[in-house]
Amino acid sequence: MEIPDWDPLHRLKRGDAEAMNAWVATYTDDLFRFLRQLTRQRETAEDLTQQTFVRALKGLPRFVGACSMRTWLHRIAYREYLSWRKKHRLLAPLTPWMRAPQKDIESVDEADRLMRALDQLPSALREAFLMFEVQDLGIEEIALITQAPVGTVKSRLHHARQKLRTVLEPQFAEVCYELPG
Repeated sequence: MEIPDWDPLHRLKRGDAEAMNAWVATYTDDLFRFLRQLTRQRETAEDLTQQTFVRALKGLPRFVGACSMRTWLHRIAYREYLSWRKKHRLLAPLTPWMRAPQKDIESVDEADRLMRALDQLPSALREAFLMFEVQDLGIEEIALITQAPVGTVKSRLHHARQKLRTVLEPQFAEVCYELPG
């Protein structure tokens, strides 16, 4: 079956500048946010986002739509992240980034606690949790991106939540005990 000339994917594969600009504009923020959460560094996330699009452009002729464009791009971004991680072996803590000025200090404190708790998770659990809870990717999409079986993704999410609950519950229990009965 021939793809119509007006189809955005066909235009993108032909190198249409307008289609390419729209494609980049559509997916940049989502990929950047994903990579920023994984790398914990703005500049690195920007570089990896650009590398993701470069790699995707090279692979675009082979993209047949077996999965969504979003899933395909996240898979490429994740591979770029894994490659970067191998080279940099980060030991730095996950820091609360992009903290907008907020009137509610308690929500900032809770976000800090969550970021510290996420940092205590093994990378596979943290990555699965961030993809599911923050990036709003489905289990099957995460399985495609990480090239792990669906059951493994479910297990990672379960263990991530369990470990986060273990780390965060004592802090919340202290708050509960301070409240008047």
